[in-house]
Amino acid sequence: MSDRLPGVIGIAPPPTDLPGREDFVPPDAGFGEAGPIGADTSGGGGPASLVVNGWPRSLTWDDFRELGSRPADAEGDENAQIHSDVNQPERVRVAREGGRRRVSSLTVTISIIRADTWVVRSAKTAELLSHEQGHYDITGLTGRDMGNEILAVRAGTLEDLQQQVTDIIERSRQRAQDLNARYDTETRGGQNRDAQRRWDERIRSCIANGTPFSAP
Repeated sequence: MSDRLPGVIGIAPPPTDLPGREDFVPPDAGFGEAGPIGADTSGGGGPASLVVNGWPRSLTWDDFRELGSRPADAEGDENAQIHSDVNQPERVRVAREGGRRRVSSLTVTISIIRADTWVVRSAKTAELLSHEQGHYDITGLTGRDMGNEILAVRAGTLEDLQQQVTDIIERSRQRAQDLNARYDTETRGGQNRDAQRRWDERIRSCIANGTPFSAP
């Protein structure tokens, strides 16, 4: 399953020893380790920009560790598991817009934690891989929607912007957990073909049309 999202992020107060750079956000501001991070200086900073790395893409069994049997701590009777994460937002840029602050661009990366992603060798089927693809796509859609929600935030101060973005990430984490749990319950791990088809159709539609994801 894939239900993890990045933890709390923060925007540190701007340093006081950089004249003319009061919107500067230091590289260790909590949006991840990749940079550069800073402020746009061109008024409102231009159109909002979200980059999603690593998704969408089609999974193959090469993305999974092959096991002879289920791990001892496997949940229920599942024969495969994918653990995918929405990494801490990177390359974050903060801009001013009419006296308010906003995130003008950021990068979200969807990654697979291979150590926690596995399949039982004898159980590999196209149907099971398709079900695991659904988990991965739910993670990707949740990460994409999180990024778009962050870009929509407007705040009077950097501190307020920090709090609003932190709240979005926390809500997104819980939402991903709830959606993945509901997906498994309704599809019975992919065994309920009608439910699986409904979820697959909703996932494909939201990817193709860029609409926010919700359960079918």
